[in-house]
Amino acid sequence: MPEVLVILATSATDAQRAAVISAAPAAQTISQRVFTSAGGNAAQLRSMAGIAAVLTGGEPVESLPTLSDTEALFAHAWLSRAGQTKQRPGDGLSWDTPPMVPPDPPRKP
Repeated sequence: MPEVLVILATSATDAQRAAVISAAPAAQTISQRVFTSAGGNAAQLRSMAGIAAVLTGGEPVESLPTLSDTEALFAHAWLSRAGQTKQRPGDGLSWDTPPMVPPDPPRKP
């Protein structure tokens, strides 16, 4: 399952938080109400009590609920990296496959 960013409502109870965590175990946590999870169904999570938002990475930053500065930094960083893959020349190729050159080519006299 794809990773999701879960944001609990400020009014979420401990029981609601426990239910959400059991449905989507936390992988990375910044606070009691903001965490990422690699498991869990986004649609199912959105329907649970105590949820403010469940983001999959394609949402705009404006869709975030009110967060503390620390939580907002975490959420913005997660949203900015979600779905990004780095393209590197020669990625997956042998180091000497043209046009790549060895790390330390021999010097010519």
